[in-house]
Amino acid sequence: MAVIRFIDYVLDLVSMDGVFTFTLGFQDSAKWNEGSDLSDPPSVSYSYGEKRANVSLVCSTSETSQFEALGENPINVYRFILTDKCACWNGCRGK
Repeated sequence: MAVIRFIDYVLDLVSMDGVFTFTLGFQDSAKWNEGSDLSDPPSVSYSYGEKRANVSLVCSTSETSQFEALGENPINVYRFILTDKCACWNGCRGK
């Protein structure tokens, strides 16, 4: 198990004991995918060297956000799902 953190424009994967940190991408590497349907939701991907991180965005009307790590598959490709009202069209308008 690990912790994901976004600090200083960096996406890091951190071991639960805080000993190991792996950079998965920088903000300037971000690429937007608008998605095409329910099987291909909007997403943002990041890269750093051979590592890739893909964060799928799921619209929710709940006030609670959820960030789920799906794992590494294939090697060096990390997949996540962010479920939040800000993933909805105009869900965070004015913020």
